Amino acid sequence: MNRAPTLFAPGGARRLAIRFAVAGALLFAVFQFALPGQRDIVEAITGSWQTDAGEAWAWFWLAFALLGVSFAVGTSRFRLLLRGAGFEVAWPVLFRALLVAGFFNLVLPGAILGDVYRVWDVKREAGDGSRALGVVVVERLLGFAALGCVGLFAAPFVPLAAQDRYLAVVLMALCLAIAGVNALALQPRANDWMRRLAAPIGRVSPRARSGIDHALAAVATLSQSPRLLWRGFLLSLVNQGLPVAAVYCLAVPLTDALLPGYWFAIIVPFVTLMSLLPISVGGTGVREGLYVALFGAVGMPAESALALSLSLLGTAMLWAVVGFAIFSLDRRGNRPRVQHRST
Repeated sequence: MNRAPTLFAPGGARRLAIRFAVAGALLFAVFQFALPGQRDIVEAITGSWQTDAGEAWAWFWLAFALLGVSFAVGTSRFRLLLRGAGFEVAWPVLFRALLVAGFFNLVLPGAILGDVYRVWDVKREAGDGSRALGVVVVERLLGFAALGCVGLFAAPFVPLAAQDRYLAVVLMALCLAIAGVNALALQPRANDWMRRLAAPIGRVSPRARSGIDHALAAVATLSQSPRLLWRGFLLSLVNQGLPVAAVYCLAVPLTDALLPGYWFAIIVPFVTLMSLLPISVGGTGVREGLYVALFGAVGMPAESALALSLSLLGTAMLWAVVGFAIFSLDRRGNRPRVQHRST
């Protein structure tokens, strides 16, 4: 009988409590930095909006919809890669799993448990979790490569004084490195390197070795299909670009002088990457601090940058509520039956 993935390993509750404390401490520090000496914090943040409530809510719901489209594009990418690895799972099943993964990613450290849930969900549907893990690895690599490319496309447009042009070169080199390293990891020869790196684990546990072999076999299968990987990469570009557009929409009602779009294309992917570090819960505190620091450095008032990050958190929380509702229904046995097959 398949069971849901264990949420807390031994000692996991303690580590989670520590990260909640870290998130709270980071948020407190960000509020103190962005709103020094403010007694009425709610009034200070709500005062950041420069438009009437109706227009602000319209932009909020547009951002919410863009994030929803991002989930849909991510689902299509995952299904494409699963097909390439020999799975056939219905799109609605994968979409539900992605929404639940979004809930886990927001309320727990890093973004690993969301991926664990999706692997388990594919295993429940098609009976092979190891190969599904390999597909998730490829999906992550494509996503990180696209993340680097979004910044790479925007970097040349950043206006810099002549003496600071080297910063643009450094920025482009960094983005190119992020994209290039992940692209190289998808080359067929990289599969042999991965097997060598995983060899010590296999010597400790034959079961783990079998799972790793199946996962790497799926990665190898996909790495030998350049056309499929390019399609997955293009979907990844859209998937990474939509959250950038969503943040831009959330920023529109916050200022009369909106920052140029290239700043969003550079800052948002970087913050997304840093928020994956498992030092707080769902990147809370890390995201807010980086938004205040980075958007503040290019001209956005600190209170507006803080309101922007909290608005993004609000849209993510709404989608997390949807994911939690789906997870709760699944746990109660109300999951709809969907035709699926493994090839």
